Amino acid sequence: MGSAPPPRPRRRFRPSRYQVTIAAVIAAAGTIGGALIAASSGNSGSSQDKCPSPAVQLSAPDKAGSTFQTTAKVICPPAEGTKYYLIAQMDNVGKPGTEHTVYCPKDSITPGEEARTYTTTRDIHDSPLRSKRALYYLKVTTDEEQELLSNLHDTCAWKLPPGAETVSNSVTVEHGWQ
Repeated sequence: MGSAPPPRPRRRFRPSRYQVTIAAVIAAAGTIGGALIAASSGNSGSSQDKCPSPAVQLSAPDKAGSTFQTTAKVICPPAEGTKYYLIAQMDNVGKPGTEHTVYCPKDSITPGEEARTYTTTRDIHDSPLRSKRALYYLKVTTDEEQELLSNLHDTCAWKLPPGAETVSNSVTVEHGWQ
């Protein structure tokens, strides 16, 4: 019996530049993708950090009679320890020479409420014709809420708490007819 032929030397595999480039791109994409997934699934703060801006989308007519409807689409409910207040801001309120801006907090949205659309009827029949109000949602902490509510003169405040931030678009409604 004869002996087996000697084993053939193995050919060494040499990837082309193209193959090396593709492998590097795939490795980099995997690393970046993994980092993005880890960052988005990790708890990097409050749920508010992950909310798109604005957290509330507000709509109302430009002109209204004695009543009108607002629609607030809550995209991200407030985080624990905060609330959203609808603010009706009216400028140039008061007798000539004493005009000032007032901020009237209306309804609030609290943590745990659903991300959904709320429609509410507003009554402005006591407002002068052609008066305007800017409407927007303000995010307040517990301390800022206490400051806002403790500064009310009747149902409006003359200033907003420093640090409170707007979390919606602003719409302006004019009292156009009775």
